[in-house]
Amino acid sequence: MNEAALLPVIKAGNGRTLSRAEFLSLFNTYNCFLKDQTQLRLTYAQEADGTVVVEGMLNICWGVRRPIRLKIQDDKQMFPFVPKTSPDPTSPVSPLESKRGMSRWGEYVDLHQIDEMVETPQETIKNPLPGPPVYETSTLRPPKQKNPEQEAESNLFRCMSDASLVKRRRSTGKSAAQREKERQHRFSINGHFYNYKTSIFTPCFGTPTKVRISSRMTTNQVIEQLLHKFKIQNDPQEFALYCLHQSGEKRKLSNTDQPLWERTLQGPSDDIMKIFLMDADEEEVSDDVAQYLNLELPILEKVLQKLKDEENREIQTIENKYKHQKRVLSNMLNCKMSRPIETSV
Repeated sequence: MNEAALLPVIKAGNGRTLSRAEFLSLFNTYNCFLKDQTQLRLTYAQEADGTVVVEGMLNICWGVRRPIRLKIQDDKQMFPFVPKTSPDPTSPVSPLESKRGMSRWGEYVDLHQIDEMVETPQETIKNPLPGPPVYETSTLRPPKQKNPEQEAESNLFRCMSDASLVKRRRSTGKSAAQREKERQHRFSINGHFYNYKTSIFTPCFGTPTKVRISSRMTTNQVIEQLLHKFKIQNDPQEFALYCLHQSGEKRKLSNTDQPLWERTLQGPSDDIMKIFLMDADEEEVSDDVAQYLNLELPILEKVLQKLKDEENREIQTIENKYKHQKRVLSNMLNCKMSRPIETSV
């Protein structure tokens, strides 16, 4: 985008404003820090109403204390129940079962079965000759018609490595529905995928993850985006985003805050500030309290004793003040009560 087209004043969320020079300096410094990680850099665009929208990856750390529930496997991992069929009486080899588990690539469990998948179904031989069945010597399967093109392609697959084979298999032409399924692929949380036994678990504290958002998205929208990415079933209202600073300050982002602006203003370094996904009822830590968190225990005890002495002095001062006022009021009342009353005859 042309830098000269930017407005002189840019809104940076939560009522804050930046001058054009301040924004460009902040933006360039942010991306310069991530010069070796181009996928994490920010981009910006100015909309028709003059609003500057920043887009990029936001690094969020897991900090939940309560277990989370993963959704049941989505359509790509769910398969209809098919009762087991008995093997073909003319072939002593049982057919491959259609059941398979979830794999990290989300496509295949046994890479050695790909050759069997790409081959077209065998064409039944019409009017077979009478006599005992004839089998192939190597596989004990009924003979099938050879196709030179399929045989060459099968031989090519056998010469490729497993990783290249999967890449070739996935790079073939795909329909729009298949591309949509891949877009909704289930991501893992620190290597953890869904299964029935461990569908409820607690992520390791501090495990980082990333989600692509824009500066227009509020805190609730970012949380919903993160839960949708990992197919988490919990209610988004159970969680909140917290900014943990290097000093120990822990501040909860409100529902109207824009997390990407918070990250941009603080810079990309996690050493200065990290954004955590935590339980909504997590306590905040103010900056005044955070300055004592990194002190040693003997120093903290002295600080507490000093604060307690100061509190006692304040209490004593207030008590003396009201005792003095009580004595003054009592003296005035006594003077009025003791004054003689004149009566006329």
